[in-house]
Amino acid sequence: MNYLISRILSFIFLLLVLSFLGIQFQSLRGGSAALAISGQRAKEKDIQEINKQLESKENILVRVLLTVSQYVRFDFGETVRGEPVIKLVIDAFKKTAVIAVWAAVFSFFYGILGGITGHLKSSIRNYILSLNYFILANPIFIISLVLLWIFSLAFAWLPPGGTMLSGWYILPAAALGLKAGCRLALFTDEFMSREKKNQYVLTAKAYGFTSLRIHLIFILKNMFLPLISFWLLDFASYLAGAAIVETIFSINGLGRLLLQALLQYDLNLIMGILTFVSMLVFLTGSVQEAMDKYFAKFSSAKTE
Repeated sequence: MNYLISRILSFIFLLLVLSFLGIQFQSLRGGSAALAISGQRAKEKDIQEINKQLESKENILVRVLLTVSQYVRFDFGETVRGEPVIKLVIDAFKKTAVIAVWAAVFSFFYGILGGITGHLKSSIRNYILSLNYFILANPIFIISLVLLWIFSLAFAWLPPGGTMLSGWYILPAAALGLKAGCRLALFTDEFMSREKKNQYVLTAKAYGFTSLRIHLIFILKNMFLPLISFWLLDFASYLAGAAIVETIFSINGLGRLLLQALLQYDLNLIMGILTFVSMLVFLTGSVQEAMDKYFAKFSSAKTE
């Protein structure tokens, strides 16, 4: 119970910080929000009218508290164009969720296969490790452009972008999940290196079990819980890289919507997206931490 209360208080504090920073950043940025909303050809009268609508008479503390109270009630208000924020966020999140889920699936299987293959075929282990380190050293936009050039432009195997063609999510998901898969592969490789020194592995070898069975049945079974826990740690990276990937592949997802909101000085939309993403990361972190505690209890009970 105390753990749940502390997490809720931490989340409320996060909302306070996000609300304060969002209001401050909007006031510090140059340019005209009304001009960005109405366009370059807008009349002066229309710009002044929008400015009046955007002005707030409350001080910053009152604005922050009012904003947080709305977010707790899942009321994100309307955008500067009068559209419900929650509707835009949910519609965009549907596309981002498809990419994020497939990216997570891709990273999971790539991480396990990449980690196990190096131990089953020791002659290629160093090559696999070097490839993983090389991919991790490159930013996500480079990875996205390389995948786009190979699989879409050079060989025309997959659609280059958008959401109209079948298989539109494959390239964005691969670009988004590749670095997470490399981290998981390195974790799997390191964990297996330690597990192979344990007595149960030596006993299995003495009984004549094949290397494939030892790695897939014995070692992988023992490392499943820490593997899942480590895999969940990268959930936030899928949402963090979504803006770049969605822009490159022309997908109207949550990341691209956030970029548009920043360009339009739309505080309600910005804070709605950040709060929505924070809730997802908060829930995932809670699940990951609960699994860590369960794994710790399981390990201590096993040693006893």
